[in-house]
Amino acid sequence: MTEVLGVSVGSSAVRMARPDLRLYSAGEQADSQGLDFFSDTVDAYWQDCAEDVAAESIGVVLSQRNGCPEVEATGVAYRDQQQFGEIQQAMANQRLYNYRLVPEARAALAYLEASGELGNFGTIGLYDLGSSGLTISVIDRATGDVLLAERTTDISGDDFDRLICDNQLARRGAEPPPALGIAEFTSRCRIAKEQLSVNGAVCLPGDSGVILISREAFEALVTVPIEYSARLLRDVLTRSPQYVDAVFLIGGGARIPLVETIIGSWTGLPVVTPGDPESVAAKGAALLATPVENLATEAASSLALSGAPEWLSPEPVDKPATSTRKVRGAALVAGGLGLIAALGLTLGYGNSDNSTSAPTDNVEPTTTMPSTTRPAPSTTMVPRPTPQPVVPAPEPVETYEAPQYEDPTPAPAPAPPPEPPPLIPGLPGLKLPQFQLPPPPVFELPRF
Repeated sequence: MTEVLGVSVGSSAVRMARPDLRLYSAGEQADSQGLDFFSDTVDAYWQDCAEDVAAESIGVVLSQRNGCPEVEATGVAYRDQQQFGEIQQAMANQRLYNYRLVPEARAALAYLEASGELGNFGTIGLYDLGSSGLTISVIDRATGDVLLAERTTDISGDDFDRLICDNQLARRGAEPPPALGIAEFTSRCRIAKEQLSVNGAVCLPGDSGVILISREAFEALVTVPIEYSARLLRDVLTRSPQYVDAVFLIGGGARIPLVETIIGSWTGLPVVTPGDPESVAAKGAALLATPVENLATEAASSLALSGAPEWLSPEPVDKPATSTRKVRGAALVAGGLGLIAALGLTLGYGNSDNSTSAPTDNVEPTTTMPSTTRPAPSTTMVPRPTPQPVVPAPEPVETYEAPQYEDPTPAPAPAPPPEPPPLIPGLPGLKLPQFQLPPPPVFELPRF
């Protein structure tokens, strides 16, 4: 069997797996119960980019054989499209081109199929809880297609570490340690979380303080976020176009016993946790690794992706790079000289007025004296004007005039219309003439 290498890239660790060739004879694979791997883990918790750590680790494995057969193919599992590009860039920086990128879900399915843990399940759900987040996928076993996938960072292994850290600091009732101390303290909280998967209690002494926590106290801290993840898983399984037969737990978070208990009670489906769940993707990537056929093309595309200069691109062996560069340099020099000559002819250099015409029988030859010197163009020095200080324009002054109000004068009341002349009853259309009676006479009574 061809020696292969499988790699999975997590935010806190890079996991590498190589099949045990002792279980294969005459190129035939052993039965699924004997499938075994050599596994290794590279800590990337303190690194800024786990993808760079993965590329450097792959380069070290490929260069140091240590008595092992040469690795002829490498498979690298990626989580999403963003990590796909980051892994490509990191591998190009290390000048590594003989590798295959495979999705984590497909790599996990390949390992579960080869190990025989799928059983008779047709459509499965993958619950991948890692240090950076949770990925839920629904996969059709027959076709290998991912029917539905969803990822969240609301729950992660790093959140569990912080919960333990806050609990221990609150229990001590002391101020948090300094910056260097809090980093070391958080790292030991992560170790305590991993040990609680197999132990009932953990006690870790250190310079920043003693970490003492039981599994019951830890489960009380993480019950709510795990139930939230179970609710999210149930929602994804409900929206699946096919009925899901079982749920498989992978990733470092699958080692927590409470996760399997809560997932089983919330979904009502069979829950399977394979052995060494955090290395499932790396082992599946090793099973899917195949040598790259056109390695030169892959290298050229990777160099272009990494922004390397063109002369670093691989060239055929029978075509030395030095001769190619010399020919290209000579062509560039010849082209430059031709361009300069064309510019000279265009500008009139070498095209003077001393032209002679051949004598003929009827025309007397005339000769024009060439002008040996040309007047130099006159240059007049114009003194540069002294810069004047820029005086800022005065700001406009806004004036405000109070509005003038006029008291409204009431309009004169309209005169009442004249009374209509009286009419004679029973005689329509006849108007009575208006008479004005004289004022009554004034009588004076005699005085006695």
